[in-house]
Amino acid sequence: MRLSALFDFSLGRDFWNYRFGQLVSLLGDSCSHIALAWWILEKTESAAAMSSVLAPAMVTRIVLLPLLGPFGDRFSRKTLIVIADVWRFFFTGALASMVFFDFFNLPLLTAVFACISVGSALFNSVATGIVPQIVPRNKIQVASQQTHAINSFASIVGGILGGVVVSTVGVFGAFFIDTISYLAATIFSSLIRADTKPNRKETLSKAHPIVQWQRELTDGFSILYRLPVLFWICGIAMLMNLSLSPLGIVLPVLAKEARGMPAWFLGGLESSIGLGAIVGAMSITLIQRVVRPHLFFVAAIAMIGVGVCLLPWVPNVLLPLSVLFWIGIGSSWANILLGTQISLTLPDSYRARIGSIMGFMCNGISPLGVAAAGYLIAFIGLDKSLLVMGATVALLAPLMLAIPLLKEFLSVRPESGSEFFNRYYPGIFDSNALADTESVQSIPLKVN
Repeated sequence: MRLSALFDFSLGRDFWNYRFGQLVSLLGDSCSHIALAWWILEKTESAAAMSSVLAPAMVTRIVLLPLLGPFGDRFSRKTLIVIADVWRFFFTGALASMVFFDFFNLPLLTAVFACISVGSALFNSVATGIVPQIVPRNKIQVASQQTHAINSFASIVGGILGGVVVSTVGVFGAFFIDTISYLAATIFSSLIRADTKPNRKETLSKAHPIVQWQRELTDGFSILYRLPVLFWICGIAMLMNLSLSPLGIVLPVLAKEARGMPAWFLGGLESSIGLGAIVGAMSITLIQRVVRPHLFFVAAIAMIGVGVCLLPWVPNVLLPLSVLFWIGIGSSWANILLGTQISLTLPDSYRARIGSIMGFMCNGISPLGVAAAGYLIAFIGLDKSLLVMGATVALLAPLMLAIPLLKEFLSVRPESGSEFFNRYYPGIFDSNALADTESVQSIPLKVN
């Protein structure tokens, strides 16, 4: 992928309004992520305390994700995204106020952070369906690559910005930036002109709306279970994400406690992952020409595991940054490849539901890893914790090759993507699943 292709404006005004708004909010999120970890460690000097704040928020986001998915397949996705950003603007402002008045209360901090996750759950459940309505089908790979590159750029700049802000003007400055970023995202998302109601046939059902929601949610779980290739990808990814979920606790501890570095070093670690992800997004097209998709996918995941294993054993400052750069490349390759294929094959009227349920499955037990991270570090040490985490991912990666139809699924072309599931699983989608002949989207599946 050429550097110039990172800004392909042929994707349209709506795409760039949406993406620019999310770029701003991601920059704010990167700042507040560093600020939150730093504030908790400064006040408590406890990794377990940090786990106690992050884990409930993660549980809230994961549990609500599939429950909110049916709304994304029924109502205007633009409207729901605006609601989600306004919600997060309000509660992030409340968090900034706590810092401004130096009111550190762990239970209240946990509750406010969990409320922010409610908005994130609504946004994530809808985001799996909006891009297909504004991106042409023949641009799906470019859109996916640009999405990962833009998000990674945000993590690079956000990591550096967050570290500098926390080091210079303090934690409040970082939370204030995050608050304003959600307001900006709301404005940009409201500029989307396309009709973002799901492409589905309306039925004359007289069922109560709650009953309809329940039916659609149940239907989404049922369909995913009957698609073994997606179901087993989620199952293995769930174990991988459980193993990697403590990284959010481990990296601040590695920077502040183990290496005795200031906040800018933590920002540098997170920026290295983002820089690697951009390189991965730019290079994936070239790699795909010489490596079979299913082997490429497994190798990319294995890269993540090997990188985590090496992280505690590399000395000085620069080498940890290099290892995280390596991890970012592997993560980008795996997510772009898988997300593109999921986007090509799922009907528009099912994307929000199934995408949300897949997110729920892939991350459903990750809060256990976050909650246990502090205790794991205390029990076996930071170095051994990272070794166990990385080795687990590296050993799980080859199991992907045993998934039925994985090779065929990862080789689907854009022109035949909408027929893949009907070919191998006839009748799996009902008449409401209108074929998406004009646009698709990328549903990145987290493995990092």
